[in-house]
Amino acid sequence: MINKGILRQFLAATAGSLSIMNVGIILGWTSPIMEELLGPDSPIPMSVDETSWFVSVIDWGLILGSLPFGVLADRWGRKPSLQIIGPMALATWVALLYVDTFQGLLAVRFAQGLLAAGAYTVLPVYAGEIAGPKIRGALGTMFQIMMYVGILYVYAAGMFLDYRHLTYAAMAGPVVFCALFATIPESPHFYVMKNRLADAKRALVWLRGDDTGSSVDDEMDSVVECICKEMRNASFTELFTDWVSLKALIIVQGLSVFRVMAGVTALISYASITFAEMHVAVDANKLSLVFACSVLFSALPSTVLADRVGRRPLMIVSCASCFAFDTAIFAYFYVDRCTGYDVTEYGWLCVLAVGGLSVAHTLGLGSLLSTINCELFPSNTRSIANAVNTITLTVASFLALKIYPVLADDGGMYRNYLISSVFSLTSIISCCLWLPETKGKTFAAIQAQLRKTDDLV
Repeated sequence: MINKGILRQFLAATAGSLSIMNVGIILGWTSPIMEELLGPDSPIPMSVDETSWFVSVIDWGLILGSLPFGVLADRWGRKPSLQIIGPMALATWVALLYVDTFQGLLAVRFAQGLLAAGAYTVLPVYAGEIAGPKIRGALGTMFQIMMYVGILYVYAAGMFLDYRHLTYAAMAGPVVFCALFATIPESPHFYVMKNRLADAKRALVWLRGDDTGSSVDDEMDSVVECICKEMRNASFTELFTDWVSLKALIIVQGLSVFRVMAGVTALISYASITFAEMHVAVDANKLSLVFACSVLFSALPSTVLADRVGRRPLMIVSCASCFAFDTAIFAYFYVDRCTGYDVTEYGWLCVLAVGGLSVAHTLGLGSLLSTINCELFPSNTRSIANAVNTITLTVASFLALKIYPVLADDGGMYRNYLISSVFSLTSIISCCLWLPETKGKTFAAIQAQLRKTDDLV
């Protein structure tokens, strides 16, 4: 029989992850309506150049909103900082029904970028703090899974709906999130940070499924001791002045860059033009939909494996597999464009390599980063560290998406995967040398491990 506490923790993580599902809807909404926006009957006429701003302006919201949401999460709480995303997201979709100028559209998309920054920044912290040590890895993977659910939802709806009706459909995400997340408790760690110990105890009792509270006393004492120790030097600058925190920050920022540069981030956005160069007799858009499904379903095994195999082995296997598949894709495009050899009959091998790349990436780099980011930092710098990480991911993604079509122009697709291969190889070395194992450990034990290792160095 499944433990009641585990069910409640999965319920809380799923309800919170609906905020990131809304981000997936926000990100994916542009793709199905792009053809309509560029057509003669466009509700908001725009040029091809303007569509790039329409898509990318959300990145500026992500960059500018990350640090403010990190501060809010430490002052107001994890739950309130996530809750405000729901009604505000709903308001942006309503606004899109009445906006009739390109400038107004950009303003709404920028506001949606700010909300996306909140989910990116706060959700990993909340999910990590409510989880027990034995299932923290599994709950952390909900972040990536629900992101893909949101993207697939709006892709599927977009096959049948126009601009206006797809916008109505997008409103379902915020409504469901507001309804479900309202019943979920705040993070016990935040309550302890604010010295609200009775509230912390009640939240922990609910999350662990112990209605009497008798079995959570030891965990409560451990949380209080750990946070009291961390809060003695609580400040934003500790993230950069404390060597252990700075080392953790460097590790996580490196993983963020590796995650983006492994190639899947650009593939999600440019799947159609990539598949079009593979010489297969299947419509590129259909292959793109299959690719998106493979990315979603390949995230499911990591939910089970993260707390059984461990973070470090999964990350190493993920990086090594990404290197192998990136190299195979690079070889296909290089031979096709630079040697004159006919590779038409091998196009399906390249398609399979892309599928393998999506599975390998999601197994570790795609699904475990938010968990690792939450685990390596103490309570007093966790939210700010996650905000910094969101900025790094956004900037790296922006650059990767900008250079991908430029390098692919005029038959140079192989250049993208040569770069991805180099980054994947570097990620293997980095994970082997510097990434610690955190499976099944409390936050206090992880900090003790990091500081002990640092003292030995």
